[in-house]
Amino acid sequence: MLDNIISENAVQTCPAVGYQSASVCVPVTVTPFAQAGATTTKCCGSPVVTPGRVTCEGIRSGACVFTISQDICVSVPVEFGAEATVGDAYVNCGGASSEDICTSCEQVPVLPDPVVPAEA
Repeated sequence: MLDNIISENAVQTCPAVGYQSASVCVPVTVTPFAQAGATTTKCCGSPVVTPGRVTCEGIRSGACVFTISQDICVSVPVEFGAEATVGDAYVNCGGASSEDICTSCEQVPVLPDPVVPAEA
């Protein structure tokens, strides 16, 4: 019996959806980067072995530098969203009845003017 009381007293809701058009804007910074992949080394010819100490040519601890250019296009997924809050609820009460007045509620009756209680 307690289950019936709880389900009869459960709050029922009528979902509704409101829409708001908006133009949103967010600055996006695209910072390019380059990351080297795994290098591949191919030996060109046989190694040269020279007896004794030989002064090596070139720059000590140097590096060979070359440039690669590539046009790119960056796809930046951005999600926009918003949070919504609601204010106080207002009600304009219609009549009350012990009869089922909700079955044909598509035919909304004209509501009387709201009654404002007099201040004491």
